Amino acid sequence: MANDRMERGRGRRPGLVKKKRQNTRLFYAAIAIVAVAGIGALTYVGTKSNGQVASTQYDPSLPSVKSAGYVLGSAKAPLEVTEFADFECPACGNFATVTEPDVRARLVNTGEIRVRFVDYPLSMHANTWNASRAAACADEQGKFWEMHDALFQTQDQWNGEATRNPDKVLKDIAKRIGLNPDQFNSCIDTKRTQAKVQAHYQLGEQNKVQQTPTFIIGDRTVPGALTYDQFKAAVDAALAKSGRPAAVPTGDTAGRRPSDPAANIPR
Repeated sequence: MANDRMERGRGRRPGLVKKKRQNTRLFYAAIAIVAVAGIGALTYVGTKSNGQVASTQYDPSLPSVKSAGYVLGSAKAPLEVTEFADFECPACGNFATVTEPDVRARLVNTGEIRVRFVDYPLSMHANTWNASRAAACADEQGKFWEMHDALFQTQDQWNGEATRNPDKVLKDIAKRIGLNPDQFNSCIDTKRTQAKVQAHYQLGEQNKVQQTPTFIIGDRTVPGALTYDQFKAAVDAALAKSGRPAAVPTGDTAGRRPSDPAANIPR
């Protein structure tokens, strides 16, 4: 009764204080739920927005062209290895500068395999489409592989962390490897190789590439920046499974390139 009188004396019914406390807890719980939902919505919008920004580099209005990448090695090689790679991808850069020199010297130049490189620009990399277009522009002058090597050696100069104007750096790289600057610069400025890059991107989509680099070696899809031993083991397994012996070196290379695949590019 004393408690009842105390509650009445304050102009409150018995148990009202307890109910208000419960209501307060529910109120703040509701705010927390709304806040979490809001953060989730913002995260979704941010992700969607980023995807839209990246996807604008793919121009669906361009007529499609046929292109299946760039080949290095002998047409008579018993095995072709396809690499899907992103020029701005650090793991791809690691493979290109650490493992690929051995692959070219010991497997490509000996006629055991040929390599098909297909650029697959990922949306997470700001300047990768610029690099792919630059590589295609260099191919117009017969120097794709020189540009390929230079791009991977100089990632830190033109990537999204280094510059917002990668074309300027790419034009400078083109001069260093001996490209005709007027032809190359026109190619870059007009983006005339965009459709070719998009054809390569579509090949990556068709092959369901999930990461770069990814290699197709025989009937196996092997993701990741392989070491030379891992690469060689996969090649040996594919050759053994096909029943085809390694080719005898003939000196016939479809994609001509010096035995040293990574000539030093002035930095």
